[in-house]
Amino acid sequence: MKPHQRWMAVLVLVLSYTGAGAQSILLQDSSSHGKAQDTLLTTHAPSKSPALAMGLSALLPGAGQVYNRSYWKVPIIAGLGIYFGYEFFHNKRQYIDYRDQYSASLLSSSVGDRRLLALREFYKEQRDSFGWYFLILYFVNIADAYVDASLFDFDVGDALAIRFSPDAGVPPMQGPRLALRVRF
Repeated sequence: MKPHQRWMAVLVLVLSYTGAGAQSILLQDSSSHGKAQDTLLTTHAPSKSPALAMGLSALLPGAGQVYNRSYWKVPIIAGLGIYFGYEFFHNKRQYIDYRDQYSASLLSSSVGDRRLLALREFYKEQRDSFGWYFLILYFVNIADAYVDASLFDFDVGDALAIRFSPDAGVPPMQGPRLALRVRF
């Protein structure tokens, strides 16, 4: 199986997993004298599918964030992706240029030009680093889409609050204080 075929198989498996849904459980009620009573107990079914969000982000980075309505994240992902991609290819071109110059310097001298060797290695390391940065961004993008879809319906109400307020019960000799009160 070729590598791109493996990725497609993994993607199909990820997209076919629905993950969340309602569960029906048949309960025995003591008041119904031994008769089975059909009671539907539902678990929380999120309105956004984490699997679909991951699949969209895997196909097109940022698409899972659009699906989750986190539009502000798309320019960040796109900007970093373009920057990392540009730097990767720029450093690759520089590496090839200095590699060729160093190879040419080996023809005139058995040792070669040390400066060209150092520049070649520098651009090779930079190219590799930006390749890793791009891959990390890609997988963080997918993980973010999953978490955002999973927590899409999470209620952050008024009951959750952090308030910073000056402490009024401070004697004047001790100076002002800042109190932190966390309510759940």
